Amino acid sequence: MLFKSIRVKITILYMAILATTLTSFSVILYHNVSGRLHTNMDTLLKSKAGGITKAIDTYWEASKLETIESGITPDVLKKRRNVNFAKIAQAWVREESNDPALLDIIVQIFDTDGAIIASSKNTQDLPKILRKDFISVLQGNSRFDTVGSEKENNKMTLRIFTTPVFENEKVAYIVQVASPLASIQIALNNLKVVLFALFPITVFVTGSLGAFLAKATLHPVDNMIKTIHQITAENMKLKIRVPGTKDEIQKLAETFNDMLERLDRAFTSQRQLFEDLSHELKTPLTILKGEFEVMLKKLRSQEEYESILKSSLEEINRIIKLAENLLLLARLDSKEESLEKKRLNLNLLMQGVVNNIKRLSELKNIQLLFEGNGEIPLDGDEAQLKTAFLNILDNAVKYTPQKGRIHVAVEKGRSSAKIEISDTGMGIPEEDLAQIFDRFYRVDKSRNTAGFGLGLSIAKSIVEAHNGAIEVESKASKGTTFTISLPLADIKIF
Repeated sequence: MLFKSIRVKITILYMAILATTLTSFSVILYHNVSGRLHTNMDTLLKSKAGGITKAIDTYWEASKLETIESGITPDVLKKRRNVNFAKIAQAWVREESNDPALLDIIVQIFDTDGAIIASSKNTQDLPKILRKDFISVLQGNSRFDTVGSEKENNKMTLRIFTTPVFENEKVAYIVQVASPLASIQIALNNLKVVLFALFPITVFVTGSLGAFLAKATLHPVDNMIKTIHQITAENMKLKIRVPGTKDEIQKLAETFNDMLERLDRAFTSQRQLFEDLSHELKTPLTILKGEFEVMLKKLRSQEEYESILKSSLEEINRIIKLAENLLLLARLDSKEESLEKKRLNLNLLMQGVVNNIKRLSELKNIQLLFEGNGEIPLDGDEAQLKTAFLNILDNAVKYTPQKGRIHVAVEKGRSSAKIEISDTGMGIPEEDLAQIFDRFYRVDKSRNTAGFGLGLSIAKSIVEAHNGAIEVESKASKGTTFTISLPLADIKIF
């Protein structure tokens, strides 16, 4: 369970990333420092070799002046394979070998035959130069070498720089300087110790801080979990506390509270649906039960049986109609009711619906007016749209008093068609407007009006299934206006 905790996972992941980063940083730093120290050593050796060459040449030039004054010809004063030059080089090395600047520097000077003409006291640490390497230097190439040396059973590593010195574009002699790499190795070893010592300490400390920060960050989530455990179907009003962190956790809390509100509304609507459904079924079932009981108490005449059966059939049809409406609503809500769309002319469709409802309006002496012309192309399910409009018009006829008026207008917009159905009926109180599309909802609370209170719910679901919208405006005792918007069909121009 411990490793299933997101807090532990975050801490471990954080430590793993940190360890990887520190390892990469340490490796890069070590190689960078190592390269820099070795480069500095090479630069130092080149500088020392250049200084030695200049110093010996200065000695040699001073000696030449004295020799020339004594009458010796200049040809004898060449450096190449010259005994006098070898003596000058030996004298310089002997005098300068105690110079602190050359304390860790090993010096060897070779003639062009490979013989050592001058060297410092500690040259026993240097291995002999290989023949192929010496030939390369004679060809004018300077070179660096790293070699191992053993002195009194102590192994050491030397960095060697060998460079030719030219006279009249010919190699006159060769200077070789070397220095032990012990100081570099000590510095690198110390760096290793520091890096490897700090590595576990840094990972542990930052991991501990990461665990603390993860705990502090996820503390609101722990509170949310405690509250969620207390929420039940009977306790949907309980909300989790929203932290003022302005981050994803706050968004999570707000989203969860929104979900609870939706679930609460859904459960409340479901309970109301069951109550209303029970109420709607109770009346026809009670009537059926009463009629059957009356029929069974004694023998009846044929006319009485027919009357009872006709009344029972009416109640059964009422129950069937209720079941069909509920099934249609359920399919529309779950998107299981597929629309059989085809190209329609909305004007003709509404004209047909108005003609179908006109007979009912005439029974109540209600004036029914239709206003619409031209072709309004629409892609839709003709049967379902007729059902939606008939339900709205049926409500208008039902709640409009004798000698009232119902007006139906169809208008074509740029991208949608608008249908207005207005009446001069009893109207809807303002407090009921938000609920008229709820299932089984009736403005007439006594339920004396025919119907189940499902017509407007079905109409709204059908309109929305066609990507449309339905709105209502009403004032008590002054009438009601339903406005339906439906998207026009796409007209392809070839």
